[in-house]
Amino acid sequence: MAGAPARPPAPSLRNVETLLIAMAVVAIAELGDKTQLVAIVLAGRLRRPLLIAAGMAVALGFMHGLAAFAGRWLDQLLPDRLLGWIIGTGFCLMALWMLRSSGHSRANVPRPSSQRHVFLIALFTFAMLEFGDKSQLTTLGLAAVLDPAWQVGLGAALGSIMINLPMIWLGYRLQNQLPQRLIQRCAAALFALIGAAVLITQAL
Repeated sequence: MAGAPARPPAPSLRNVETLLIAMAVVAIAELGDKTQLVAIVLAGRLRRPLLIAAGMAVALGFMHGLAAFAGRWLDQLLPDRLLGWIIGTGFCLMALWMLRSSGHSRANVPRPSSQRHVFLIALFTFAMLEFGDKSQLTTLGLAAVLDPAWQVGLGAALGSIMINLPMIWLGYRLQNQLPQRLIQRCAAALFALIGAAVLITQAL
């Protein structure tokens, strides 16, 4: 009919093609990564899955956004060797904290005053895990060849969060099936291994 308003163009997947590519590629890169293992043990140890998920989401969003928008300057923020020593020492300190609390009884759920720290623990842990990790390097590589950068960062963050969220649920469910002391000691061992591996790599 004459005079009828023109229809707006139909939405196309090409408008979000970069986002979908980044989401898929980073999700695949995260499969079997140590981030998934840490998500399991943190959820089993801290027993606050929503706070852990929130801390993880903020950390992953920030780290992948940083890689997408400022990747070329990441190396200049801190020397690689110094950064490695900081991260390795941080994981070793986390291992000592986990081991120190492993002597407590299973009924010793974090008190309300300490629950505020769960978010910060998750935020700090996942941010350290992602700094220089293969998934962040994947985001850095994608940002070099794909546009726009915000879709690369958002897609990478969504892919990483999507693949790690089920691990938090799994860890929370397992804490009812396994002795809490065993979970705490496994968590301490995992953090110690990651920290030692990073420190040894820097020393070589």
